[in-house]
Amino acid sequence: MTEPKDSRNKRLTYIITGAVTLVLTLVVLAATFSPPTPENAVTGMLDSFVHKDVETLEKYVHPSVLESVQAQVSVYSDSLWQVFWQDGDLLFEHYNVDEAVINGDEAVVTVYYGPGLIQADDFLLRREGRNWKVYDVKD
Repeated sequence: MTEPKDSRNKRLTYIITGAVTLVLTLVVLAATFSPPTPENAVTGMLDSFVHKDVETLEKYVHPSVLESVQAQVSVYSDSLWQVFWQDGDLLFEHYNVDEAVINGDEAVVTVYYGPGLIQADDFLLRREGRNWKVYDVKD
C-alpha cells in the first residue's frame, strides 16, 4: 500500500528543514570556534585606540606594547603608540586593513588610515596560543 502524497510531502519538508538547520548550525559553530585572525586582532586594537579602552587593548597587544602605551600616557612622547593613544579617534575613524602575510607564528598586517587613508603602517604580530598579539609597528 502506498502512502498518501500529502504524507510524503510532509516528511520531505521535515527532512529538508532538518538538513538546512544542521548545515546552518555547523556554519555558526565553525565561525564561533575558528581561531581569530591577525586582521581581527589589528582591528580590535585600532578600535580600542578610538575608544581609549585599555581593557580591550590588553586583548590585542603584547604586554610590552601595553606598558609602552601606559608609560607614555603620563609623559609626553612622540612615539607612534603615544600618537595612536592620543589621536586614535581621529586617525582610525576610517581605516583599511590589508590581508595578513603570515609566516609561521608571525604575521604582518598593513593598515591604511588617517584622512584620505594616506598613512600606512605595518603592524607586526605573534601568535600566542590561539590568539594573535600586536608586538610592534613599523612606519
